[in-house]
Amino acid sequence: MWNRTLLSLWLFILAGSCYGQAEINFVETNFDFGEIEEGTIATHEFIFTNTGDQPLILSSVKASCGCTTPSWTKEPILPGKTGHIKAAYNSKNRPGGFHKSITVTSNALKPTQVVYIKGSAVKPLTQKPLFTEEELKSAPVAFIPQSHMQLSKVSLGSSIPVQLHIENQGKSQLEVRGILSNCKCLSLMPGKNLSLAPGASDILELVFTPRTTGEFTYGAYILTNDLVQPKYQVYVTATIIPKQDKSSVIKEAPSKISF
Repeated sequence: MWNRTLLSLWLFILAGSCYGQAEINFVETNFDFGEIEEGTIATHEFIFTNTGDQPLILSSVKASCGCTTPSWTKEPILPGKTGHIKAAYNSKNRPGGFHKSITVTSNALKPTQVVYIKGSAVKPLTQKPLFTEEELKSAPVAFIPQSHMQLSKVSLGSSIPVQLHIENQGKSQLEVRGILSNCKCLSLMPGKNLSLAPGASDILELVFTPRTTGEFTYGAYILTNDLVQPKYQVYVTATIIPKQDKSSVIKEAPSKISF
């Protein structure tokens, strides 16, 4: 009985030495990305060598979460040859630190091994500017010293000319491109679009046409080619009274109001 046991053990050892075994040897099993910008996909390749004497076959490579996608060498790796496992971590909507594992199963002498990736996803510190510093230095700059217009009583149905002082404090030509008004009661004087040279000032002519009675403050935007502030907000405050005869309207509101 004892001789048979020894013989069986010897045959087992001899069979192992005859058939050999694949072995997986990683260059590194941990990788630290450090800080990455949130929203990016960080990738790293773990390189390994088959240091055994039989072909190495990876049967399974699984990440610890769905945010990490692995890919790997699918064909058998011959003795002495190298293969790879590529880990891709998706940091979109995942700010903060991360530490993920990837479990590798193979026919190696050690059938299961684990590699790790870690790092920290941070918010971008700065966003790419819309314009270069040189473009901003040479751009026009609109300035309206008095942007709140206070009118007296205005008769419903009348059209009151209003004048705004406007300056170009920039380095290139300033163009007034229009006006945006939710109430549709403020408009540019027809044929009075304005263009100002650098350092120049002029009068911007508007028309105020009230559409309902009561006391209101209306807002509007003067549209220009100013790069930083293309919409310059102005206001009109007025008390709108019912439509009257011509003589009453002249007494209640001047023919032209300047600011």
